[in-house]
Formats: sequence, C-alpha cells, structure tokens
Amino acid sequence: MFNEKNFLRTVSIFMSTVVLLGAGLLVGCTAVTDDKIESSNNEVNNPPAVEESKQDKVMDEFMTFAEGNPEPDTIIEFMDKNIAEVSKENASKMLDKLEKALKNNLQGLEEKYYSTAIQEAMFNAYKLEFDLSKLDSIQDSEVKDLLEKTKGMGYKVETAEGMFFPIIDYEFLKKFSSYAGDDVKDFIDIMAVESNKVPAKDAALVIGWDEVIERALAQEGFIRKHGSSAKVDDITELQKKYITFMLYGLNNTPLFSYDTKKINPEAKEVYIKAVADNADSELMRLLGRYMEILEKSNYKLSEEADKFRKDAEGKY
Repeated sequence: MFNEKNFLRTVSIFMSTVVLLGAGLLVGCTAVTDDKIESSNNEVNNPPAVEESKQDKVMDEFMTFAEGNPEPDTIIEFMDKNIAEVSKENASKMLDKLEKALKNNLQGLEEKYYSTAIQEAMFNAYKLEFDLSKLDSIQDSEVKDLLEKTKGMGYKVETAEGMFFPIIDYEFLKKFSSYAGDDVKDFIDIMAVESNKVPAKDAALVIGWDEVIERALAQEGFIRKHGSSAKVDDITELQKKYITFMLYGLNNTPLFSYDTKKINPEAKEVYIKAVADNADSELMRLLGRYMEILEKSNYKLSEEADKFRKDAEGKY
C-alpha cells in the first residue's frame, strides 16, 4: 500500500545525497583545476631546466664559433637561427660580437671598392641616383656580386667626394636589437639614424641645424640613461662630433660667415628655441651660455666666443 509519508522521506534523502555528491564532485573538479593552474603557473615562473641548458648550449656554441673571427654574414646566419632562444643579456653579447666583426671586416671590404673598374662601373650605374636595393640595374657581374655580398654582411654603400664605399648598416641590425637589452637597443637606434643619413659629406653638413640639435640631445639622453653601459663610450665619441657641428659647423657649412663673422640666421633661430625648450639639458645649457656671449657682440664671432667654444670642446 502506497505510503505517501515514507515516499516523501525517501525522495528527500535521495535528493540530499545527490546534492552532497554533486558538491563533492565540484570540489574535486575545483581541486584538480587549481592543481593544473598552479602547475601551469609554476611552469611559466620556473621554466624547465632544459630551456636553460639549451641557452647555455647555444651560447657555448656561439662563443666558440666567434673566437674563430668569422665573417659577419656567418654570424648573422647563426643569429637568425638562434637569437630568439637566448636572454636579453646574451642577445646583447651576440650583437656586440657582430658589431665588432663588422668593424674588423670593414677595411678589407673597403679595399675591394677602391678598384678603378669597380668605381667606374658603380658611377655609370648610379650616376643619377644611388640605391643599393636596385641591384638589377647593375650589369657588371663583379660589381653586382660585391654589392650583394656587402648587403648580406650587414653593410650599406655610401658615396662622397665622387667615391663609393661601404659603411655599417645599423638599420639592418635592428632585426636583432629587439631581443637585446635596453641600452643596446637604444644604441642601435641612435646609430641607425647615423647610417640611414650621414650628417656630413664633402666637408659640409647634409642635415639641418635642427637635426644636429635633435641628434645631440638623443645622444645626451643615452649617456644619462645608460651611464654604465658598455656602449656609452661610443656614444660619447659621437656626441663630441656633434658638439663640433653645433659650435663650429663645418668648412663648407660654417656656423659663422667667413665674410661678416655673423652667425647663420637659421642656426641662430634653431639654437634660441632649443635652449628655451630643453632647460633640463646640460648640453643646451652650454649652448645657452654660448648664445649669451654671442648676443653681446650682436651674434658675431668674438674672441670671447671663440675661447668659449674651444674650452667647451676640451671638456667633452
């Protein structure tokens, strides 16, 4: 005989059991999930030892390889394959080795350009506009091979005083600098500006006075930010060149007229604005004192101004 009271009691007990089992299963699932998350986090924060071992192996191989003074293109090939596997510190070491190889190899490459036949062939091919990317316009196989090798090794070709010659292409090195430390990345950025557009040719500035100031400020910023960097000496040497541009100009772009001794009017305007806009810059404070001295002589080169700029050169 159906007993409604017993039936309801049985259903109640059954539902309670289901709820408790469900809760237990949920707790169990949560625990498993938490364990997986914790395990995953541990893997992110503590990469497996095999990764460190792989990096050590790559660097051991690289340093042994670099001791043999390989040509830049072989270093580039190695870095293309392996730089993503190493730390920023080790990527910086790789880039340093590559830059040294580029510097050491430069003289030997330059000598290949000094051939009269090479110079004449390049002049005929590029007499209207020089562009290393337009290799197809070169018919001479010897010249074409030389240009392809130049580009592949991390150089570019510049021209001045009617001559063609290779320089380090720092823009090319940017493909590696994103893996390196901040100081090396900033160094490559500054040097790429130099190699993309050299500041002077044929004893004349080929950039404006405003860009002279802009580049000098970027160099000062690097020295301030990365004072302990191995690259700070290189940037300091570069800045000395820009201080000379700033205070003297060049023979064919003098800061002061050879006839009237008056300052270049465009430079004067740029300098006054730069000093006003960069009060926190030691370099611009130096330029400000220079301009104050020049103001007393109606912006003509005076003995006092000449002495100031010579003293300033000695301090940097």
